[in-house]
Amino acid sequence: MASTKLPSGASKKFKPTDEELIQDFLLNKINGRPLPNNGTILEGELFGTEKNPWEIWKENVENSYDGKDLYFFTTLKRKFSTNSLRMVRTIGLGSWEGEDIGKEIMANKTNQRIGMRKRYRFEKSGTSHDGGWILHQYSIDSSLLPNPSNMNNYVLCRFRKNNSKPRQKKRKIVAPKTVATVIPFIAY
Repeated sequence: MASTKLPSGASKKFKPTDEELIQDFLLNKINGRPLPNNGTILEGELFGTEKNPWEIWKENVENSYDGKDLYFFTTLKRKFSTNSLRMVRTIGLGSWEGEDIGKEIMANKTNQRIGMRKRYRFEKSGTSHDGGWILHQYSIDSSLLPNPSNMNNYVLCRFRKNNSKPRQKKRKIVAPKTVATVIPFIAY
């Protein structure tokens, strides 16, 4: 996997805003312009790959920020044909399952929509990794591109371990309710 490397002596802190990820990184990448040198963004496949999230993490952990975030440029792959709207969401043994419908990202200065952020979680029932990985996918609004077909389906993804993984739900055992016996009162 190729990457944009950190300058020597640079800190492993990288807290870009959603707007910066779209305008400074993704838009520049799509248009073939130089990227800012303040962060490492890898290139690799996160959709339709044989590798599992934990394998990708292990291979690239030295590029993580605060040990919790990796950033990737990746391409979306259509599930059926070039006209299909459905995208491949498989990864290794499981798949990325959407957790929301997406959040519009707006430019602060112009209040113009510049892109979307969607959240996905890794799912594979019966494994210890089910729900253990999160992916935030950033895509650019086609209105920012002179020719949307030149987009090459690039997206920027923030990839992280899910440290707040939900625990297995325990079955609640409910004791049967006792039924009071009602004795009718008869007045004589």
